[in-house]
Amino acid sequence: MEDKKRKKAIYARKSKYTGKGESIDNQIYTCKHYLKTYFDINITDNDIIIYKDEGYTGANTERPNFKKMMEAVKNNTIDTIICYRLDRISRNVLDFANLYDNWQEHNINFISVSERFDTTTPMGKAMLFIAITFAQLERDTIAERIRDNMYKLAKTGRWLGGNVPLGFISEKVEKLNINGKKTVLYKLTPINNEIEIIKTIFRKFLEFKSLTQVESYLIQNDYKTKRNCEFSRWSIKSILRNPVYAIADQDILNYFLNNGVEIYNEYNQFDGSHGIIGYCKTEKTKTGHIKYKNLQDWIIATGEHKGIIFGKDWIEVQNLLKINSDKNYRKPIKNNAILVGILHCKYCKSLMRAKLRQNSTSNGDLRFDYICDLKMKSNGKKCACKNINGNNADNLIIKEIENLMQPTNEFYQAIQSISNNKNYNINKKADEISTLERNYTKNEVDIKNLINRISLIDNDILGDVQSKIRELKKKNEEIFVNIQKLKKLQITNQVISEQEITKIVFKIFNSYMNKFNELDIIRKRNFIKSLVNSMETDGENIYMSLFGSDNNTLITENQLIDDEIVYKQNELSAKHNFNIVLSSDNSK
Repeated sequence: MEDKKRKKAIYARKSKYTGKGESIDNQIYTCKHYLKTYFDINITDNDIIIYKDEGYTGANTERPNFKKMMEAVKNNTIDTIICYRLDRISRNVLDFANLYDNWQEHNINFISVSERFDTTTPMGKAMLFIAITFAQLERDTIAERIRDNMYKLAKTGRWLGGNVPLGFISEKVEKLNINGKKTVLYKLTPINNEIEIIKTIFRKFLEFKSLTQVESYLIQNDYKTKRNCEFSRWSIKSILRNPVYAIADQDILNYFLNNGVEIYNEYNQFDGSHGIIGYCKTEKTKTGHIKYKNLQDWIIATGEHKGIIFGKDWIEVQNLLKINSDKNYRKPIKNNAILVGILHCKYCKSLMRAKLRQNSTSNGDLRFDYICDLKMKSNGKKCACKNINGNNADNLIIKEIENLMQPTNEFYQAIQSISNNKNYNINKKADEISTLERNYTKNEVDIKNLINRISLIDNDILGDVQSKIRELKKKNEEIFVNIQKLKKLQITNQVISEQEITKIVFKIFNSYMNKFNELDIIRKRNFIKSLVNSMETDGENIYMSLFGSDNNTLITENQLIDDEIVYKQNELSAKHNFNIVLSSDNSK
């Protein structure tokens, strides 16, 4: 592709999603202004492609529209990338260096408006890498300073914030320092009934040596988390790994020293009268998940709270956890249960899980049942919903979905009814109007501020100020005219083409249905989720509530009428086939 046909790419990013996008809009405006003013006065909006990511960090490159821009680089459809500031692209030196190497292979120019970097010159390239290297150095210095402060605070044994662990509350404590000034810190104060839960969890894990069995025990005996939820294996494991529950005695001291952990208190404080505070135990991965750091990277200190679990017991728990994680992992047998994550228990609202049997169907497919998750975890004590035949349930749901696109089907007719809805509103110009209105308000504020300062301004620059006020007023007149035009256009565009809606919707459904059997299991589930409002079973029936209409009632953005389909079993046993019956009752 020739260079003259390649476009300019503006990239804008904001870490925190607010839904307003002022920062994004300002970045785009600044970049456009630079391109049209300093880069090439002949550039128009048609020569520019805008890529923007809101709510994504610059710590890595896992951003959807950034990836689209990189695809454009690969396809040689752009020749310049411009951003408001360098850190909009990346906050990591290595990431940016790799990106820039890739851009050079495709003859991509890079411009950062704020720092005035222009890689079309050798000096610009050199200044770019010097700047990003110093930025990385500054961040590393800040991180090191924070860590140093963490070391100092660790010695005080205070609680530094975050999610308060089960068993404690964060209590405010006021003290006087050596200068007689009042200082405020926080410490962990025990909650007696929650402390008993912690003791039970540790005791049962040492007894069962299994997270699954502890989970089942807690559910069966009505133990709840701080947020009144059922305990899961993951929440139990997090509690068991947390040193905050350990008593600071000689056993725990030797454990940490033997594992290369630095202790930030005098060793004589491990006398059994304190608890343990662990800092910097976890970190966030590039994908946003939280994982535990290596033990050697923890910061360990004695806390002002009292520990709960003896050091030797806490250590034994850690050893058991390691043994369990080191066991050979048996990969679960793959199953193609389509309704996993969709079908719920009608009694307790838990998800129905697929449980494999030992035999196969005549087609060679693995047989499985859907079983209530809470029933399984509580051994039937919390829910008694009967299991249902998973193979038959999946097949019948698929057949019913295939029937949805028959012209005589009510769901099909409901889709058609959308096209007759003349009040179906689309607001394509809403964002543009919002941006213009913000600019109008900003200009009004600037005019008011300039008028208020006229009395304080020297006569030799008074003319410039008056010119600026006239300029802002003229801009606002133009903005007002544009807002009115867009609002008229917005009203005109509120009626969408009947044929266009019908054509698009039918094309999507037909495309999926024609290739449904070829789709992977994830796409099949996602397609069903797009059709199903809710799906529940009571062990005898499956109640599937569709997004649709009854008796050709119109479906609008504000109204979704549900058709409820009930699948009945011949008998209570899950081994029998279902008969399909349309329910006349639309109640849920």
